[in-house]
Formats: sequence, C-alpha cells, structure tokens
Amino acid sequence: MKGFLKNSLKGVIFVVGLSVLIAISSLAIIPRNNREEDWKHDVQAHGILAEPENTIDVLFLGDSEVYSSINPLRIWQNYGYTSYCCSSSKQRLWYTIEFFFMTLSSQQPKIVFMETNNIFKFFPLEETMLHAADLPIPLIKYHDRWKNYNFEELFRTPDYTHIENRKGYRLYKESDPADVEGYMEEDEDSAYISLTNMTYIKIIADTCRENGAKLVFLSTPSTKNWNMKKHNRIVQLSEELGADYIDMNLLLEEVPIDWNKDTRDMGDHMNYFGAEKVTAYLGKYLSETGILTNHKDDPEYAGWNRCLKTFTDDVDKWLSTLKADEAG
Repeated sequence: MKGFLKNSLKGVIFVVGLSVLIAISSLAIIPRNNREEDWKHDVQAHGILAEPENTIDVLFLGDSEVYSSINPLRIWQNYGYTSYCCSSSKQRLWYTIEFFFMTLSSQQPKIVFMETNNIFKFFPLEETMLHAADLPIPLIKYHDRWKNYNFEELFRTPDYTHIENRKGYRLYKESDPADVEGYMEEDEDSAYISLTNMTYIKIIADTCRENGAKLVFLSTPSTKNWNMKKHNRIVQLSEELGADYIDMNLLLEEVPIDWNKDTRDMGDHMNYFGAEKVTAYLGKYLSETGILTNHKDDPEYAGWNRCLKTFTDDVDKWLSTLKADEAG
C-alpha cells in the first residue's frame, strides 16, 4: 500500500511539475512583437495587432480569396473608411475565429465580412483539438521560436510595432486566363456545411450581434471555388443568421470580371485588375450602409495616407512599365 501511495505521489508531482514547466515555457515563448522574425505565422494578417486601438471599422476574414481580392487602401482612398484583411492561405474556420477574437481585443469593427470559401472546407476533428490546445498552451504553436529566443523577452510587455502598409492585401501582377465552362450554371441543390463549421459560424454571428457589428457573407469571384450549390446554401445561411450576403459571382454588370485578364491563376484568385473591381464594388456597398465614418481628413489617421502614397507610387510605376512593354 505504501509503495502504491509513494508511486501515486510521484506521479502527481511529475504532472504538476510538467504543467508548471509548460505554463512557464508558454508564457515565455508568446511573441512580444508581431514582426516577421518574432511571429512567423501569417505576418500580413497579424499586422492588425499594431493598428491603433479602435481604428479599424471593417474587418475581412477568410482565406487567400480575401487578400487577393480586397484592397483596403483603395477603400480608404475613395471613402476614407478603415479596413483590414485578416486572411491567410487555406484558412480553416478555427483559424478564422482566432483572428476574429484577436481583433476584438483591440478593435471594435462596425462591419465584419466573412468570405464564404472556407465555410465549406472540411477539416478533421484532430485539427480542432490541436487548435483548442494551441490557445491555452502557446508552446505548441510557437515551439520553433526557441531558435531565435532572447531571454530578455520574458520580462517585456507586448509591443506590436510591425504595421502592414497594405493592410493585409497582397498585390499580384500576373495574369492567367480562366476556363469559364460550367461556371455558375443553374442548380437547385445546396452544398453541405459540416456541423463543426456551423458551430464556428454561429459563434462568429452571435459575437457580431453582441458587439453591435454587422455581419456580411461575401463570395468573391472564382471560377474554381464557387458554384450555385454553394451560393444556394449561403443564401439559406444568411437568412438563418440575419446577415447580408454578397455573391459577386452573379454580379456580372456590377463587378465585370474579365476572366482572360483579371485572374492570376486560371480563375482561382483575382490579380490586381480583378481586385480593383471587387474593391470598387465593396467601397460602394460600404458607403451605402451609412454606418461608417470618413476619416480622410482626421490627423490621427494620417498614417493611412502615407501607406496609400507608397502603394500608389509602386503601382503607378509598375503600370507605366507594363504599358511601355505592351506598346513596344
């Protein structure tokens, strides 16, 4: 009996000791900055951490369709609205919700857009479980930071200094025509959304409601990712949750995508020219909601004008070179 108690006590001491070690290690390894050398994971999206508190009015969530299609600087240029693309490649909904709650820790967006492509992405239960473990045990997520770790970080408070000049948007210049055969053909069936995905979506919808944010489902143009079955299901979902829904795949006149020139990878994503059209429509939509403030002349938002100038200078130089090449 004594041997059993002794071994049990050793086991308890081991578990407690391991838990304390993991807790201390996790506390130590959490990045204190959002620079690339500190963060490593989707730096463009995490740039929102460095935005001044409560200055982002519109949040775009989703996968690579978002950062390829939506340019917050153009929205700023034309309307003075502040927005940010918290998007990442092949983003799963468990990652979407992480970005969402991370943003709410310092921002109060008035409008939240969810790009609908990742709503249909299946992921196994173990991914959900690993993500659940990531949150209380950051050591799992940031284990590779030990390579460049500085012990002094343990005593620093977070200070996010890396501002993304393009606010999460990524500029793609290449063009690769799409095959539009069968694209958005009529279909009365609806695509399936998994129970796990529905759980995440409802959490986001409920949180938007609790925080007074307008939720909008958005399907950006994509011949490879979108069809009428998915459209039909999102129509149902938006009605169930009381959200707006914009399907640009059906707005042929309002968003006149030229599938020979406006996609970078045969219809999967937009390039610069496609993003200009998508963003122009979204800016108009945002203006018509009547709930956003034009910050263009507010000195506290002067950084946006500097970011815009850097971007337009780069684009104008590229377009001039492109025209010269085409002419010559």
